[in-house]
Amino acid sequence: MQKIPHSESELLCQLAAGSEQAFQVIFERYWDAIYSTSLLLTKSPAMAEDVAQDVFTMLWEKRVQMAQVEKLEGFLFVAARNTIYTRLRKIASGNAYRQYLLHCFSEGVADGQAEFRELEQSVLRAIQQLPPQQQKAFKLSRFEGMRHEEIAVTMGVSRITIKSYIVQAIASLRKALPNHASGALITFWAFIFLR
Repeated sequence: MQKIPHSESELLCQLAAGSEQAFQVIFERYWDAIYSTSLLLTKSPAMAEDVAQDVFTMLWEKRVQMAQVEKLEGFLFVAARNTIYTRLRKIASGNAYRQYLLHCFSEGVADGQAEFRELEQSVLRAIQQLPPQQQKAFKLSRFEGMRHEEIAVTMGVSRITIKSYIVQAIASLRKALPNHASGALITFWAFIFLR
């Protein structure tokens, strides 16, 4: 097990090299601050949780580039702010977006259902490829509807560790499913994975 440095720049270098342990340290240091700030700005615990998960998912997905970041805290807060703005814009245009999806799915319902089933099978296969702990935490969260606290008790680890597992699982699934950029994928992700 490698030693995790206290220096932010060394920690970011280890993260860039793919260290899950470095990611865990960063996650534990900054999760509460990102969540609290998001809650202050959105006034919604659910949205604040989603924003924080998105920020840390992005951090893991872009970890290779993190060695160039000079001030991690500032980087994370800007990412949170941008995520909030994006979500609020989507909410503002949500009705138009829902109408668009309904229109897309009303044309060729049978094709849409077949596409959705194919996507569902792809997602389930991708979930099976996750590391065991991530897979278990993800399934308990998304399929059993358990809260992070409940999963932590069930799995015998901290709530922060569960959040980290889920963030990494989402990042892995996004990477594993880049070729499914359809309306069905958008709907599936919206209702299943980004809650």
